[in-house]
Amino acid sequence: MANYAIDEIRRIRREISARFDHDVDKLIAHYQALEREYRKSGKYKFVDPPDEKPKTTKSDDEKAAD
Repeated sequence: MANYAIDEIRRIRREISARFDHDVDKLIAHYQALEREYRKSGKYKFVDPPDEKPKTTKSDDEKAAD
């Protein structure tokens, strides 16, 4: 039973890959276009990554060493 699910997933992945001529750049462009379309629709919510790297804080042990 588990092999059927894995085989089905692999079949779908091969189908998607073939649809874009097995070109990763074409696949990424497709998903980026979908994202833009979904964002415009307002039907879905997206979380954007923060603009800056999170600041690291010192642990209690590091604070004690200072």
